[in-house]
Amino acid sequence: MKKQIVERKLQEIVHKKNNMKYKLSKREVAELLREKGIHPTSQRIEIAHFIYQKPQHISAEEILHHLNKEYEKVSQATVYNTLRLFVEKNVVKELIFSSDRIYYDSNTTNHHHFLDLDTGKIYDIPACLIPAPELNKKELGNIEVEEINILIKGRLKSNHFEGNYNKS
Repeated sequence: MKKQIVERKLQEIVHKKNNMKYKLSKREVAELLREKGIHPTSQRIEIAHFIYQKPQHISAEEILHHLNKEYEKVSQATVYNTLRLFVEKNVVKELIFSSDRIYYDSNTTNHHHFLDLDTGKIYDIPACLIPAPELNKKELGNIEVEEINILIKGRLKSNHFEGNYNKS
């Protein structure tokens, strides 16, 4: 019971922290891009505005489809180049599950992921619930570790994640 209370509090903290940048106006998105050192063109603003509607994991194809359906025409090259810039400037996180399955995560805080193999949904898991291993150069020879991502793949036995973690 006590563990569930602690988990719920941690989830509330992560949810509040993550929601700070969601549902921003286009003017606020432009300011966010400027703060990250990105010149806010109209297409970059539209892409970021769509990504930051909610915590989500979204593919470049989904972004391209949405923008071309709802707004002005945007080229595939523009979407991919903008996403690459957003990854470099930490506007989004890139999740590479395989060469043909790449998603962009609007949550740039430190967290892990659970992939439901039955539905394909991706859920955020707060990093404090699953500590990542400490790796350094000595343990790995001449490899320089830049980031550690934990991806858990499995099947949900219940709706434990529903409403508790960001999903897309």
